[in-house]
Amino acid sequence: MLEISRSCIPYTPLRRELKESRIALVSTSGAYVEGTQPFTDNDLSFRLVPADTNTRKIHFVPGHFDTSKGAEDANIMFPLDRLRDLVTRGEVRTLADQHVSMGLTTELRRLKETVSWDIAETVMKMRPDVVVLTGG
Repeated sequence: MLEISRSCIPYTPLRRELKESRIALVSTSGAYVEGTQPFTDNDLSFRLVPADTNTRKIHFVPGHFDTSKGAEDANIMFPLDRLRDLVTRGEVRTLADQHVSMGLTTELRRLKETVSWDIAETVMKMRPDVVVLTGG
């Protein structure tokens, strides 16, 4: 566990203004879209959330933290409408076509060594200039 917590956090400077940028959202909140498979306990999978998803159809798996406020307004943990607002106001150029939500797990080594690479590859294919990270 100590090794994981001391891992380097990569930083890449933004090379353009936000109003010229494409943004992707990645969340560890356990968000899933109504009608899709909810995350299970200790779930190492992730889900793609289409950019045009109605946030009233976004739900969160309870159990690891209080999701009651997210049930009232998904934007508290998965701020898709807030990002859309930035696009509407011209403060951001566009959003990625899909966004990523991952399940909840205590298997941190497997998460680091396997799943995080799959998520990174998925996000790279979206070609965002900025990735907004949210937690639960």
